[in-house]
Amino acid sequence: MANQYLLVDFENVQPDNLGGLKPSEWRILVFLGQHQTRLELGLVQAVQAFGPNAQYIPIVGNGKDALDFHIAFYIGKVSAEQPGANFVIVSKDTGFDPLIKHLDKLGIQCKRVATIPGASVKLPTAKPAPVAKVAKVVAKAPAKQATKQPAKQVAKQPAKKVAARKPSEPPRFQEVVERLKKMKHAAPRTLKTMHSSLASFNPPFDEAQIDTMLQALQAAGVLTIEGRKLVYPA
Repeated sequence: MANQYLLVDFENVQPDNLGGLKPSEWRILVFLGQHQTRLELGLVQAVQAFGPNAQYIPIVGNGKDALDFHIAFYIGKVSAEQPGANFVIVSKDTGFDPLIKHLDKLGIQCKRVATIPGASVKLPTAKPAPVAKVAKVVAKAPAKQATKQPAKQVAKQPAKKVAARKPSEPPRFQEVVERLKKMKHAAPRTLKTMHSSLASFNPPFDEAQIDTMLQALQAAGVLTIEGRKLVYPA
C-alpha cells in the first residue's frame, strides 16, 4: 500500500496534472472548495490514473479556513490508521507551516510545497501580460491629452483618470464589479473565498488573473485588502 499522501489545496493551487507521480507510490487527495465545480481535463485524467488511490473531497460551506481544517483532519485520520505515512500539502498558504512544525515534533513527516514537481500551474505565463498593457496605456494617454488640452487640465484631470481607472481595469473588470454589487452582504470577505468565487466564473479566472483583479478592485476603491480579509466601503 502506498504510504505517501499528496493533499492538494485546490482553492489555493490549481495544477492541471500530477507531474511524474506514480500511482504505485502515492495516494492523492484533492480538496475542493464549495464553488469549485469545474476541473481541468488534464488533472481529471491524471487523478483517474490513480484509481482507488485517489479521491476528491468537496468542502461544504464557506467558513474561514474550512478547507485547511479538512486537510488537517485527514492528516490526523490517516496517521492514526497508517503509522509511518508521509504527507505533502500542495498550497501557497503559509498558514499550514505551524501545523507542519507540530507534526514534525510528533514524528509525523509532512511538508508543504507551492507546486507539484513536474506539474504545470496556471500562474507564470499569464501574469506579465496585464502589467505590460497597463504600462503602455499610462505612457500614451497623458501624451495624447497634453496636445489637445491646456497644461493645467492635463495635470488636474486627465492624469488622475488615466492612473485610477481605465489603465488599471483588467479584462472583465466590470463583470466582477457587477457580480459583487449583486451579492451585496454575501460578497466574499476573505482572499480565499474571493479566489474561489472568481474561479467559479465562466470562463474561470486563473491565479494570475485573480491577483491582477484584486489589485484593480482595491485601486478602484471597490474593496480594501487587510491581511487576508476583504473590507468593502459602507
